[in-house]
Order: sequence, then structure tokens, then C-alpha cells
Amino acid sequence: MVSLVNRISGAIKQVFGKSESLRVLGVDEIGAYTGDDLYNFAQYTNFDGDKFPGGFGPTALQYIDYWSLRHRSAQLFNENLYARGMVRRLITGIIHNGLTLEAEPLGSVLGVDEEELADYSEMIEDRFSLYSETPGLCDYKGVKTFGQLQQIAKLEAYICGDVLVTIRRSRRTGLPMIQLISGNFVQTPLGQSGLGDRNIQEGIELDDRGRQVAYWIVQSDGTYERIPAVGPRSGRRLAWMLYGTDKRHNENRGQPMLALILQSLKEIDRYRDSVQRKAVINSMLAVFIKKNEDKPSSRPLTAGALRKDTAVTDGPDNKPRRYKMTDQNPGLTIETLQHGEEPVGFNSAGIDLSFGPFEEAILQSMAWANEIPPEVLRLSFSSNYSASQAAINQYKIFIERERKSFGVDFCQPIYVDWLISENLNGKVQNSAFMNAWRSADQYDQFAAWVASDWSGAVMLSSDILKQSRGYGEMVDRGWITNARATSQLSGMKFSRVIKQQKKENQQLVEARQPLRDAEAEQGQQRNFGEGGEQMTRLATAIADELEARSDD
Repeated sequence: MVSLVNRISGAIKQVFGKSESLRVLGVDEIGAYTGDDLYNFAQYTNFDGDKFPGGFGPTALQYIDYWSLRHRSAQLFNENLYARGMVRRLITGIIHNGLTLEAEPLGSVLGVDEEELADYSEMIEDRFSLYSETPGLCDYKGVKTFGQLQQIAKLEAYICGDVLVTIRRSRRTGLPMIQLISGNFVQTPLGQSGLGDRNIQEGIELDDRGRQVAYWIVQSDGTYERIPAVGPRSGRRLAWMLYGTDKRHNENRGQPMLALILQSLKEIDRYRDSVQRKAVINSMLAVFIKKNEDKPSSRPLTAGALRKDTAVTDGPDNKPRRYKMTDQNPGLTIETLQHGEEPVGFNSAGIDLSFGPFEEAILQSMAWANEIPPEVLRLSFSSNYSASQAAINQYKIFIERERKSFGVDFCQPIYVDWLISENLNGKVQNSAFMNAWRSADQYDQFAAWVASDWSGAVMLSSDILKQSRGYGEMVDRGWITNARATSQLSGMKFSRVIKQQKKENQQLVEARQPLRDAEAEQGQQRNFGEGGEQMTRLATAIADELEARSDD
């Protein structure tokens, strides 16, 4: 033990130059070491992730090559069916036809009656719907609706890692028009004078606090346009980056969704092409002539080339010999072959039958890396009801989170700018909202006026009757509101549903009124008919009674 302590002490002296460094362990001299002290000393090690020396391997200091990641991701989206299918599946689940606005101003903060706010919210939603469905109002190019712009923004963010969302002001209407710029064009200017001491990283200009203040866009002629993030005079938001996936806090650019699985996608596609090509080649060779003896053989058979009594060359002397063949549908029957020859069907068992399980394992790992249930990614629900429902529920959790994030990052800034523009244009009269916007100390009022939610398409359950009964029981017990149940079951707003039902019920009553009148009239006629028969029988009885008395 003493010799071991001495060796440790010598090693520490070589590193630190003196043995006093051991005093951190609570000992003054090496000779005072005990077995427990040595054990405690052995616990002070440098943990770097290795379970044993060199177990983790070399540590790589990575530099993220955003340019290569973006172009490789775009290449796979164009030519790889797995990559395109995964991106499309996510966009369909998250965006579908586009998230819709549900204005929810907070009456508790604003001090406004809830019924008045309900009417105000419905009016705002209707006006924003008109704006969203008119490409000439919301799209800078004038060709896409707001829902279609959402699909494009999410697609570009997934493929390129990020997309620049820019608001251009329409001179004709004063409304915000959305321009989407691919992340490929957000670049740091090279060889440009006049930049001064600007801090530009990957095309994004940062201030001293690390905030994004401007974006540099390369033009077709090689020049650069600087787009500020916020208007210098208005203070309104003009541009911001929309990211496709999560990123580190200190990173300014986003990585494509496919970045983590680029090589896996490429290799599994190669494997699929290889298996498919092997199957095609095997299908070309249907039959061959097998020689059981060392005899001169005939030429190889070719489908459709031989007819009945067709002469072929056989043997070293090139003497013609005739086959007896019958051309049948769908195949060819050979009646005569040389001694020692027989036709044998080509065995196509060389096709790689293990491709299916291998593809399944790879797709499961890709789905797991992107938080997608494999059943949803493959659109294959072959498990039992409980397992499929569990997969759908997990997918719903993912979809709700993504919709919430996309609504906050993309839809909400556009809605806020549109609402300000509508008030400035006089289309919406809300002086309290405008005062809150102009006054920094009324930030709570402004936030309460623009409070909203963004809802998407509802994924219906495979057993909607069971699900609706469950929601009905929760509403009856007071565990959930009618508004929440309506939103989760149908994606609609409860207040709108009630108003629409009221109108429909009134229309239904009016439509059925002629039927009720007809039934009442028929009932009266039927009653009158029954009374007439009674009167007839009574009159007959009276007549008979009078006749009998007269006879007497």
C-alpha cells in the first residue's frame, strides 16, 4: 500500500510540482494515507463519457456545413421516395389545408363583456378568412392562399432547414403580403464594401445582444439586399426566420429535417434499386435447355421466334434438323428435343427476400428519430385496434406540439400585422386596441386583444361513436367544456356550431310547417268522416223506430 501511495505521489509531483496539492483530500502528508483515503482519492477522475479509456473514441469538433446539408436534402426530396414520403406525411398531418384562426381575446384582462367579445371574435375571424382565401391580398406573388403559403413555408423549412418570411406592404390595400425566401438565398455578402463592423453570420446580421436585426439576400445579379427584421420607424415586424426542426440555442440557421438520415435514405434507396433490378433481370430469362449428356445442343430458345416445323442448326456438321412445336396461348410447347436435353424453368429465388424486414427496420429508426409512429409514416395499420389507437394518440401529441409551434412562429405575426392594418384602414374600429399598440405600458392590453389559437384538421377516431360518447360523458361530468370537446372532435368552434344549429332548426321548422298543416287538415277530415258515419247510423235508427211505430 505504501509503495502504491508513493507512486501516486510521484505522479502528482510531476504534474503539479509539489505534494501539497493532495491536501484537498484532507491529508497533510503522504504517509498519513489510509486505505479509505486512497479509495476516496481514486474517485476524483476526469469524466469525459468513456466507460473505459478510449471507449467513446475520438471527439469530433463539428462544423455544420449548412450549404451541403441543404443541397443534399433537396436532392433526396427530388429523387428519393422515402424522403419525399416522409416530408409529405408530416406536412399533411400538421398543415393539411392550413391552420385556421380562432380569435380569443381575454375578457378578464380587457374588462369587456364576454358576449361582446364573442361577436367581435366572430367578425375578426370572418374578415381574416376573406383575407386568407384571396391570393391577391395575402400572397406577394398573388397566386397562393394563406393555407397554401403555410404548406410551402413548412416544406421549405423541412428541406432547407429554414425559410425567410418577409412581409411586404401592399400600396393598394395597405394589407400585409407574404413573401417566402428560401434559406439558400440567405447568405453572407462576400467582397462587399460598406458593411463596416456588422456581425453577419450565415447571412443573418446580429446586434451586440445576439438578436437577429437583418437578413442579407443574394440577388440574381450577384448583389445583396438587406431586409431589416423590424421597421425602423413603425416598429412592426418585417422579416423573420422560420425553422423546420429544433436547433441549439446559439445557432442562427436551421438544419434540414433529413440531415440526420441523409446517408441512410440514400443507401436504402440504392438497396431497393438493386433488388428491383435483380428481379427485372431474373424475369428476362424464363427457360433454358438443360443437357444431361455431352451431346451437341440446339440453340437457346427465344420466345415467339420458333414456329411449327422451323429448321434450326444443330451439331458440328451444321445439318438442319426440324423441331415439332405447337404455338399455343399463352406459351410454347416443345414436342421434340435431342436426346439428353430438357427444358428447365429459370429459378428466380435469387431475389433478396430479406429486403422487406431490412426496410422495415430502417423506416422504424427514421420514424423514431423524427417522433413519428412507424404505422403513421408507412400508412399501414395492420395491428389490433388498441395498438393502432396508441400510435395515433402519440402522433396527435406530436401534431399538437408542431401546430402550436408553427402557429406561434408563422401565423401569429402575420395575424397581428393584418389586425393593425385593418384598424389603420378603418375596416375594423377598435380604438382600445390601437391605443394599446401605440403605448408600451399597455402591453398586457395589446396581448389580450391579439390572443388567439390556430387549429388544424382533426384526425377522426376509427370508432367515432365510442369517442363521441366518451366526450359526452366528460362534458356531463364537468371534466371538459363543450368548446374543447367540439374543437377536438370536429375542429369547429362551439359558439359557431350553436348559432348555425339555431338557424338550421328554424329553417327546419319552417320547412316542415306545410307537412304539419297537411296532417292537421287530414285529421279534421278524418274526424268529420267518423262523425258523419255516426250521424248516419243514428238517423237510420230513428227512421227504423218511426217506421215501426207507424206500423203499430
